[in-house]
Amino acid sequence: MKDENKKKAALIDELKLVRRKAAALEESLQECINCEANLRESEKRFQIMANSAPVFIWMASVDGSRWFFNKVWLDYTGRTLDEEKDDNWMDNIHPDDIEGFRESYAMAIGIQKPFKLDYRLRRNDGVYRWVLDTGTPRFTHEGMFAGFIGSCVGISERKEAEEQLQHIAHFDLLTDLPNRFLFFDRMNQAIEQAKRYSHSIALLFLDLNRFKSVNDTLGHHAGDILLKETAKRLTNCVRHVDTVARMGGDEFNIILSKVHERSDVQSVAEKIIDTISVPFYIEGMECSIGVSIGISMYPMDSSETATLIQHADLAMYKAKATGESSYYFSCDNQRG
Repeated sequence: MKDENKKKAALIDELKLVRRKAAALEESLQECINCEANLRESEKRFQIMANSAPVFIWMASVDGSRWFFNKVWLDYTGRTLDEEKDDNWMDNIHPDDIEGFRESYAMAIGIQKPFKLDYRLRRNDGVYRWVLDTGTPRFTHEGMFAGFIGSCVGISERKEAEEQLQHIAHFDLLTDLPNRFLFFDRMNQAIEQAKRYSHSIALLFLDLNRFKSVNDTLGHHAGDILLKETAKRLTNCVRHVDTVARMGGDEFNIILSKVHERSDVQSVAEKIIDTISVPFYIEGMECSIGVSIGISMYPMDSSETATLIQHADLAMYKAKATGESSYYFSCDNQRG
């Protein structure tokens, strides 16, 4: 009898334990249901707020796939949420920007850190505009990574201003040719390439003949037009891989890269002389000028930019001393 009572007591205790566990499980389940309901309500409120915001807003899962875009974003791209979500929205990133964006975005997801990325995003009219995309990681109360929330703002005006400043820093304002700064950069690059692949470079130092006379007679405005027209003619005398730069005043430098024969350089110098000798017509007035060209060669004259310029400059003065359009090679003072 005692054994049976013990068994019954043990069964009753076990039943009570099961009931307590069931009650605890039910309570936990209810909490989860309430949390999920609160989360859905919170996300609903967030979406309402996001759709009224004046900037692009998005949300992404832990793998980086974006599942929410606000109304401003969708109006911008002209696509629906279903068309944009997951990774489909990346179809609107400019082809030149997509690879760099994917790499940086994947890195940010991997390390679960905030990021800022700029890229061009296509509008609904097909035009690409620059945006700054800022993402912030989200975490649960338990500290688990839950994905990203982010926003984008337009920065096209800033980008255009930066590009304009870069252009001003590297190009001559009058002729739009590379300026002294960009010339030296390209000359150094050309020398490095020549060293690597064992080919020659020619540096042509040009000074216009009778330009001062035109400038003094017709005025600075006519002189500016003459310089711009000269720049166009010089550009047409060389290959697209070569560089024509305005060094200041009426002086121009030309870098002929990957020169095979000395005769190739002579042909270009003669073409320049013939081209510049053709009269210019400026505001109804005929203007005739000439050009003096000094030529130095890498590696025959030097392997340093400064020395090559010095040799070409001296050769140009020898050409100018003749009083007519001509060219001189620094390495042997051959006159053309």
